Amino acid sequence: MTRTVPLYLALLLLCSPAWAEDKSAAKLYRWVDDRGKVHYSDTVPVEDAKHERQIYDKSRLRKLDVVEKAKTPEELARESRLAELRKTEKHLLEEEMARDRALLRTYRNEEELHLALQGQLNTIDARITVLKANIARQRTLLDAKISQAAEIERQGRNVPAFLIESIEGIRRQIRQHHLKIAHESEAKEELKRKFARDVDRFRKLHARLQQGVKKTATTRPDSEPSGKRRVILSLLSCEGHAECDRAWQLAKIYLRVHATTPLYIDSETILHTEDPHQEQDIALTVARIKGKTGYDTLFLDVRCKLSRQGQALCRSEKVQEIRAGFSRFIQEGLGSAAQ
Repeated sequence: MTRTVPLYLALLLLCSPAWAEDKSAAKLYRWVDDRGKVHYSDTVPVEDAKHERQIYDKSRLRKLDVVEKAKTPEELARESRLAELRKTEKHLLEEEMARDRALLRTYRNEEELHLALQGQLNTIDARITVLKANIARQRTLLDAKISQAAEIERQGRNVPAFLIESIEGIRRQIRQHHLKIAHESEAKEELKRKFARDVDRFRKLHARLQQGVKKTATTRPDSEPSGKRRVILSLLSCEGHAECDRAWQLAKIYLRVHATTPLYIDSETILHTEDPHQEQDIALTVARIKGKTGYDTLFLDVRCKLSRQGQALCRSEKVQEIRAGFSRFIQEGLGSAAQ
């Protein structure tokens, strides 16, 4: 049965010989119920097991442990969602790292990158040359068909349906070839943009290798969520390509402002700063998670150095504010752009 006693009486009881007879089981539990009443007992009733409680050694008057209060369904759902987001973030990050490894394995220097680009551009140019030759040939054929139709009209006869269909068919083929040329030209420009990104990435990877930068063990602000530290999900949803691209650019600005380590990965799906090396470093990651209904989700995550000071930093109000301010900053930015 639970006994509710004042603290001074509990301490008095702790000092009495009766409490010290069985030291192997001499424990005292202290908790506060829903009404704010403090309880002391050597057992905890089932209905009060949800509350946080302190465990004391009754014979030595010292605290042994603290059992946190039971988490609510909302807290459990939030932690489950956080684990799911981090799993997706890890997958996106691993994909980028795999691309980095492939880039370094495929090319030894920038000259090889340039040669590869030129080879692909030459292939596209060859396809465009063939398409242009086909257009020239079809134009010649078209001119002949049109002349034939004109001659028939001069003779006062109706142009046969098959000849009209043949002329329209040739014109369709010419239009299709022009569209293919436009697509090939667009592919050339995209290839050049990709090449520019690859060269920039190649340089950064080589600089990192030369500097001998190694991965640092990190901790996260809610790697061990407790009842006292509520998990903050730094999430923002956007709809449509244009809005999500704008939100992504705003996320990049937010990352540059609040991260203390330089941006290391900058892709269409992940923004990732270098690992923290100093005790006060704050590293940030933003993942762009594609949705199935036209919505994207932007998720901000924080990393601190795996040390006592780093863990304290990740639990600090500063980091809490960074996480809490993420969606607000982007929403305000999207709002101003819409005005």
